[in-house]
Amino acid sequence: MLNLARYQEQYDRLNRWYKRFKEINDGRTHDKPSEIYQDDVYAFFINCYHLKDWIKNDTVASSIANNVENYINNNPELLLCADICNGLKHLCLISERSRERPEFGKKIAKLYIGSGPITIALKYEIKTDSGTIDAFDLATKCMKAWEIFIQSIK
Repeated sequence: MLNLARYQEQYDRLNRWYKRFKEINDGRTHDKPSEIYQDDVYAFFINCYHLKDWIKNDTVASSIANNVENYINNNPELLLCADICNGLKHLCLISERSRERPEFGKKIAKLYIGSGPITIALKYEIKTDSGTIDAFDLATKCMKAWEIFIQSIK
């Protein structure tokens, strides 16, 4: 069992980004400019992919560090996440891993106006060579994949 793994800090951060994304997807009080919601969605995918770097650079996790790349290479959702992250990092995808060329597509906003505060729910689409997918569904699958990996190393 790994104790005091420093990669856990990044995994915990990733969980916080996922919760923010879930609120954006499901609906939240509309109290910020829309660009901030998009920043949170992008930050999720960037932090999700870079968990692997924390695992690889954590001396406590050195025995499994080499397995993380292989795990990503065998997980289609994490490969898409890698390409999304690198596309965001470099403005465009330079070297793809998923062979799907994912990029953000439409953003669908729903505003709810009633007696309480205005709420907004934003759905983000990701276009791939195989079709369009829901960004939050992909995020959920990525979280499950990381959960499985982390449980396997404990």
